[in-house]
Amino acid sequence: MNQILKKSGSAIFRLIVRCKPGVQVRPPQPPLRTATRSYRAYRRRLPAVSRSATTPSQCPQRPELIHFTRGRGGEPWYHDWRKLAARVLAPGAAAIAAYYHNLETVPYTNRTHLVFLSPRIERWLGGRAFDDLKKEKAGMILPAEHYESVRVRRITSEIVRAARRTLGVAPVDPAGELLNDRFMARNYGKQAMTRHLDGLDWEVIVVEDRQVNAMCVPGKIVVYTGLLDYFKTDAEIASVLGHEVGHIIARHSAEAITKSLCSYAVQRLVMGRDSPDFMRGVSKLLFTLPFSRKMEIEADHIGMLLLAAAGFDPHIAIAVEEKLGKLSRNSELENYLSTHPSGKKRVQSLSQDKVLKEAMELYREASPVKEAERFSIPDPFDIRGRRSQGWKW
Repeated sequence: MNQILKKSGSAIFRLIVRCKPGVQVRPPQPPLRTATRSYRAYRRRLPAVSRSATTPSQCPQRPELIHFTRGRGGEPWYHDWRKLAARVLAPGAAAIAAYYHNLETVPYTNRTHLVFLSPRIERWLGGRAFDDLKKEKAGMILPAEHYESVRVRRITSEIVRAARRTLGVAPVDPAGELLNDRFMARNYGKQAMTRHLDGLDWEVIVVEDRQVNAMCVPGKIVVYTGLLDYFKTDAEIASVLGHEVGHIIARHSAEAITKSLCSYAVQRLVMGRDSPDFMRGVSKLLFTLPFSRKMEIEADHIGMLLLAAAGFDPHIAIAVEEKLGKLSRNSELENYLSTHPSGKKRVQSLSQDKVLKEAMELYREASPVKEAERFSIPDPFDIRGRRSQGWKW
């Protein structure tokens, strides 16, 4: 009875207070949200208790455990297609598009390679390196009037004109008299990359040095007198110069820089900032050196074709490689650790039936064109070598 009176009294009191003016009553609060996480409750398995224990104190309580099936951070990012597209798909698509956009085809060999550098940057870098070399060898560069300088520039001009004919970069005869020749119908640059050769300034210098070597950057060629002493004939020198011009046509310097950048990016992603010297050496053996040897083989191929197109016997290129192989006399291990392949391998590459047949066909077609050039096109250099700065492609 007392409990009924207490409950009724409290209810009457709340009704009076609610009806009293000036008194604000808090509205009822909404119920709390329940957890959205799914869970599973199970009981812990406890040791058996004897049946004689009938009192509550003798029966241990079994606490409930809650096992959450989801982590506190929510769903993983790869389950959300928006986050997956932002983190993986979009960068991957951009990388694939950049890769295929920068693929180029090498003239003559039709090899596809990846080059990120534009021709303008490639020329700028090559010009800086060439200027630094001229400052370093300033007292050793032969003057333009020297007979060796005139000879090397004359042979180089023949190689460059042969490349210009076969690639179709610029017409040989403005009047069009030679454009209908069967030799001119062979256009290696139709599907290949030749844009980097437009307006290229060529410059050739001869350095008085005993080493048997020659080097090149886009439009610039350096020849050492040791090479001229070792190879006596113009055809042998033309073979070496054709090899150097082949490097320029194939954009090997830009390809080498691209390979180095890709190798450096892979090292940073895999090894972090401080890459060990061992991993750098392994990366050089696996990536840099094989590509350099491939470039040398390709330059030999292009050089033989340019030699034949200039009117020289292409078999001379094989003889030059044999003489270079005898000069080096390196072991197989040294050949592997070198950027240049062995002389035996280079001779085998040039002696292939397909390469030699194509070169001989160019050689048979080059003789009448070379004779016509003597009367229709002036030589870029006179006998005294007054023009020492080069000529336009």
